Amino acid sequence: MKLSSRFVFVAVLGRLRHRSSKTVFASIAFNGWLFLGFGIGSAQTYGTGPIVPELAPLESAMTNYLAAHQFEAGTLALMHGSKLVFRQGYGWRDSNFTKVIHPDNLFRLASVSKMLTESAIYKLVDAGKISTNTLAYSYLGITPWGGALGDSRISTITVQNLVDHKGGWDDTISPVGDPVFSTIEISTEMGLDYPAAPTNVISWMFSKPLDHAPGATYAYSNLGYQILGRIIEKASGKSYIDYIQQDLLGSAAITNALGFNNVIQSRSRPDDLDPWEIWYGEPAPYLQRSAVDFPTNLLVRDVDGGLYYESFDSFGGVSASAIGLCHYLLNYFEGGHVRPVGGAGGGYGWYTYFFGSLPGASSVLYQNITQNSTATNGLEFAALFNERDGATPGQDNEDALTAITTAASSVTSWPANGGGKIQWSTATTNVNKNAGSVTVSLLRSGGSALPVKVSYTTYALTAGSSNYTTTSGVVSFTAGVTTQKVTVPILNDHLFDPTLRFSLELISASGGAWLGNQLSCAVSILDTNTPLQFTGEPFFQPNGNFQIQFMGRTGLVSTLEYSTDLSNWHPLQTFTNITTTNTFSDKNLSGRIQSFYRVVVP
Repeated sequence: MKLSSRFVFVAVLGRLRHRSSKTVFASIAFNGWLFLGFGIGSAQTYGTGPIVPELAPLESAMTNYLAAHQFEAGTLALMHGSKLVFRQGYGWRDSNFTKVIHPDNLFRLASVSKMLTESAIYKLVDAGKISTNTLAYSYLGITPWGGALGDSRISTITVQNLVDHKGGWDDTISPVGDPVFSTIEISTEMGLDYPAAPTNVISWMFSKPLDHAPGATYAYSNLGYQILGRIIEKASGKSYIDYIQQDLLGSAAITNALGFNNVIQSRSRPDDLDPWEIWYGEPAPYLQRSAVDFPTNLLVRDVDGGLYYESFDSFGGVSASAIGLCHYLLNYFEGGHVRPVGGAGGGYGWYTYFFGSLPGASSVLYQNITQNSTATNGLEFAALFNERDGATPGQDNEDALTAITTAASSVTSWPANGGGKIQWSTATTNVNKNAGSVTVSLLRSGGSALPVKVSYTTYALTAGSSNYTTTSGVVSFTAGVTTQKVTVPILNDHLFDPTLRFSLELISASGGAWLGNQLSCAVSILDTNTPLQFTGEPFFQPNGNFQIQFMGRTGLVSTLEYSTDLSNWHPLQTFTNITTTNTFSDKNLSGRIQSFYRVVVP
């Protein structure tokens, strides 16, 4: 286009688009107005939160354990007297070691899943849906593969036999071994063109002979708990995981304040993992045929599909956060019935711990409590890790149990009358990116006579280091004080951003205090700036200069640029934090055949 008195200048403003590393507001010679721009964020790495000094033995136990076993990630949520005092994550959330773990990240539970299954069975028994004497074979109606039972005694197996690992199967002596891990072989033999589902595995095993008489011999059985999962489904009319989430635990227990479920079905493929689920490692990874991708011959690690977790559900296929398991322990005896309220029935004691161990997963669930009409005493915790020590399977669970219980025995600062429950005053709050800071209150209730401490940290969600300042610390409440404030600096990155989020997380408490249910406060950083826009009519001045105008925005650094070919752009002037109409006259227009203008935010 030749420069003349009819030079056409039309600023193109409007839609959000992705272009290079700048937010671009272009002005080119077309008919119409269009905004071009996008917000830019960056992933950041943040350290884990501090621990109150009185609980330092627990912190040391976890860090020493992880180092000794060369595990890369773990979490611990611990209660004393059924009051939460410790909730901490360790290591890395991703396999590239770029993001520190969140205390509530999800881990595969492996066999700890059986504790949920057992409690679900007892809940259905208590509701009259089934009984412990219900005959599993006739109740389920799953036809044996080939049409005939492999052992007539299968028809006599009861629900209680399955719960007690006395169904009659024994993988240590059976020629078929543990069938739940043989889905490829079962699918092949049954002529299936898909991975063997739990009902396929059960049908296949119903065609095989038992190894013991039902009820006579204890032999740990994953198959027995796979059958219990199908009993739960038939008795409830729901899928196994739906019953666990909706009926056994309920929305209050499984819903995390940050927007995910604390208890979910495990998935096999890495791409299918929940966004809040951890990555899984193993000490000596090797490739094997993918069970989840049968009948393909795809080769994968066992933690990435070599094991078919979707079929494991009720015996080893649940993923959960440590805090989600604490919610379970608050409401049930581990692997048992609903816990009575207070001292109903004259008080009680319960001591159970259970291990989970599969490639890429080690877990410990522990409950050792006594309760009467006035108090609950004892220790409960969930410890979850994303690896298993291949050299000594099972020993890593024992080591974790010993390390944590030994550390807890040296702690003297537990919840007490007068300490009080401490939590965030709100689960969510908003702040404008131009505000400079956001303040959230910590509230203490249920007693304030004692001086107590609580620790916290910020955690990056979608916001990064250019949006807020990482903040953490230990907050002290003197006797009688019920409110303290935590302030986090908010930074203006001088970009147009979508709403960005970080969270404030409570980590530990001491001096008699404990942590309440409102453990997280999600902070949304709002960007209320509107896009830059050209305004008014551009025109040639009598002296030949070309004048244009655009509106600036609070907190933004913007640069007016020109180009003669829409490829190479050159700065004309930079404007900082200008909220009024900016007028610019291009005095060097002569000599250019054509000129294009845009305003960019670096």
